[in-house]
Amino acid sequence: MQYFSLSELFTQDQPTESIGIDDASRSIYDFSGGQIITDRYANAACIFLRINAGQSFKLVSQQSYCFQHSVSGGFLGTSTSEKHQLWLVELPEKRFINSDKTIQSVKSMTLSGLSWDVENGFSFEIMNSEDAVIDVVMWQFNEDFSANEINSLLAIESQGYFLWGSHSCINKPADLYRHLIHGEVYDLRYSWPHHKKCFSENEAHALYTVFSGLEKTTGKVIYRYFQQQLVLSLLQRQADDGGWYHGMWTDSFECHYRLHTSGVHLLMDEFQRTGCPQVKASLQKAVEFLSKTTDQLDCGIWFLHDSLELSEQAMNSGPFKWIANKILGKSVSNMLVLNTHLDTTIAINRYGRITGDKQYQDLVISALKSTRAVLGLNSADWLYKPLFWAIGLTMLPTEQASKLSFPVRAIKRFAADYLIKKLPDIKARYPRLVMPNGYIDRELSLRTWAIDYQTINLMDLARYAYAFPDAFDESILDKAMAFTQNSGLIKRYRDLSPDKRYSVGFWSEALYYRCLAKSDMKYRQWLVEAMLECHDLGFGMAPSLLGGNGEAGLSAKRYSPTVLDNDGVLLANLSKADVIELLFVNSSDDLIKVTWQKTIQPMLSWFNSKGELVDFTDLTIKQRDWIRGVDNA
Repeated sequence: MQYFSLSELFTQDQPTESIGIDDASRSIYDFSGGQIITDRYANAACIFLRINAGQSFKLVSQQSYCFQHSVSGGFLGTSTSEKHQLWLVELPEKRFINSDKTIQSVKSMTLSGLSWDVENGFSFEIMNSEDAVIDVVMWQFNEDFSANEINSLLAIESQGYFLWGSHSCINKPADLYRHLIHGEVYDLRYSWPHHKKCFSENEAHALYTVFSGLEKTTGKVIYRYFQQQLVLSLLQRQADDGGWYHGMWTDSFECHYRLHTSGVHLLMDEFQRTGCPQVKASLQKAVEFLSKTTDQLDCGIWFLHDSLELSEQAMNSGPFKWIANKILGKSVSNMLVLNTHLDTTIAINRYGRITGDKQYQDLVISALKSTRAVLGLNSADWLYKPLFWAIGLTMLPTEQASKLSFPVRAIKRFAADYLIKKLPDIKARYPRLVMPNGYIDRELSLRTWAIDYQTINLMDLARYAYAFPDAFDESILDKAMAFTQNSGLIKRYRDLSPDKRYSVGFWSEALYYRCLAKSDMKYRQWLVEAMLECHDLGFGMAPSLLGGNGEAGLSAKRYSPTVLDNDGVLLANLSKADVIELLFVNSSDDLIKVTWQKTIQPMLSWFNSKGELVDFTDLTIKQRDWIRGVDNA
């Protein structure tokens, strides 16, 4: 049995491996029965302890602690003799993992040999089986760290936040450690088709964005520590070639470039803030890797979705059926996935802008050309117009569809049972992604149908339009957003299976970026409706809405106030450049009078949802309504 004192866990020296960034470091210690990862900050430290399969472990503390449930999750321990505090984020868990560290299953476990003495401390034992590892995560806070950061939460900290990767929701600080497991970030879901939890930089980026916004809004240092912990996790897991690998669809540990690109965005957020040379070095490697994930079309460079697209053999090893073609001069194995191409183009362009490294500028210009060409494909209107009128019927919410006449319902059934299945073959003959009714398909050559990707495409197109004004015909985006808002598609998502209802979270992100780019009040009204839909369905608010997304362009006036002391009020921070704009949304069925944690500075002019000026000293929000604050300048 391996013995450790509690003090030893936090004071290990001579690490096996070390990683450092500005104001934070990670040390990794291997021992005969497992591994300890220690993240250190100015006045705190966090340890991840892993006990290997078949090993036993005993933890002993010479100091006595009083543990109580924390509103942040887990248990907070205070000691009369020690000046620091312990935060046991969660009870130890048993995990069954593969050789590549993807997770097969998780089981809770109980402690054995528990000994507790008010005067002399405590000890407990962990007896492990031969087929699993056991993980423990714990924070230690120094005396100058305020316990209120853990023991007290504002309403805005627990209202829930949507995650781009797993489509799940975090509701309290300890929820981070459902995703950050033994120092590495995982998707919460068990991925199809192999039923395993895989690594996800997409998840890490969403978490970083949420915590950046919460740090700005609350002023709590713990959220900065969480951000740095995510950065350290990415640096640790990055391969020598600069890539992050996942293995979601095969057992060959393929790379999903969409996830990799999220890692690039996270590192850029951190680099914009600190200029840290270690972050920059990792970022340079990651972008160099990403710059090679391309296929040459007749119209320009196209960024691929995952490494399976590099060859026909690799594609055949995956779980999807696909159509071999060379449309637009592409490689046979390139599925022409839209959203990843857009995201990668944005990321590489952003990298050049914030670092001054212009070596990829021609690549970006080529990618812009291919985007215009693919979005501009408009063949066979005579076919696609009636086809997507019929397919559009399948996108109606059930309540609305039930009121259709019998002949129209018959067409709807025919579209669902036959036309949608034939669509991949139709697209192979008449290539097109942007449809006449405003629907935008996800890709060209897979035998799949995913209406839940409409809002993901819109999010990426809205980001793209924000990053590259006038780079493509934005009437495509405007038409697609109007279709999504007015067709009933958002309500239709409620009727889908639970794993497909998440689309409104991405719809909120799309509207966030459209509000940054456009002053139209209709987009703000749509955003409010989307926020209420997310709230009602329990998905939480989109990560960017707190104003913590570095891609949107942070500035001195882009801030979040230490704001409301109101349950039921949702915040959208639409500030940019030298303009401050805040939306407060009442998600309750009661009138709310706005109260503040602190006086908001600078003073803003406030308007109700009808555009009427309202008195700052008596701000009220009607049931399921909103107000808008803008700076007086």
